Amino acid sequence: MNIIELFSNDLYNSDEFYNYFSKEEILHIPFELNDLIDIDQKNENKFIFPNIIEFLTDIYVTLKIKDEDFEYIDSKLKEIDFCKKFSEYLHSDSLYKKQGAILAYAKMQKAENCKYLEDAFINEYYKKNPILTSACLKELYYLRSRKANQYEKLIVENIDIINFISILLLEDGEPDSNVLELYKNEEILIKIKPENLKDFALNFEIFILNVQGVNKIKDFTRDEYVKSINYYEKIYGSYKVKDFNAFYKSALQEMKNYT
Repeated sequence: MNIIELFSNDLYNSDEFYNYFSKEEILHIPFELNDLIDIDQKNENKFIFPNIIEFLTDIYVTLKIKDEDFEYIDSKLKEIDFCKKFSEYLHSDSLYKKQGAILAYAKMQKAENCKYLEDAFINEYYKKNPILTSACLKELYYLRSRKANQYEKLIVENIDIINFISILLLEDGEPDSNVLELYKNEEILIKIKPENLKDFALNFEIFILNVQGVNKIKDFTRDEYVKSINYYEKIYGSYKVKDFNAFYKSALQEMKNYT
């Protein structure tokens, strides 16, 4: 089956790789993956992006295909500079696609791809989007980017509400003494107790994903993230969700009007 036709019309099941593709069709997969990105960018097909992610996960993580097929696909993807083409998703207007692309680069486990994440971090995410700032930096550390330490230092030295949430999301455990010192000195999130900072950040991320999902919003601007953090600080620990859709639709309107 043609991968463009398959990935455009249904969800891909990696267990069925050899039922989907003949030997001849496997030869075309790397080139058609490139074409799929262009198709998705133009038409915003709901299947293409998750299918590309599932496919990359299959060949680089779960390794369900034969070694010879993996080696062919991997070599051709490198030959046609697929990873550069795929980096367009790091600059998408969709939070979902940007998150997925960040994780996909980590799954590919290629240090040479750090340059794409580094570019997105410094030009797209830093000081604008705390969710992507932390996610991107985590994977830069995972891929052993030489710039990861520099970027974390940049966040700490230029602290604001966006960067502070980024730091909280970046930390695996509870905030360390340096983060708590920033919290105290900068008077950020003054309504949140120190012991609740990590929980606040994690639940804020979930809150944002739900608000955007229910209201079909691709992503927020920097100002909208700042406003959403301030609004969530106000309601943290006091809200209950009885009607999921109604709550997050109402939350968006309240957030827009919050000063």
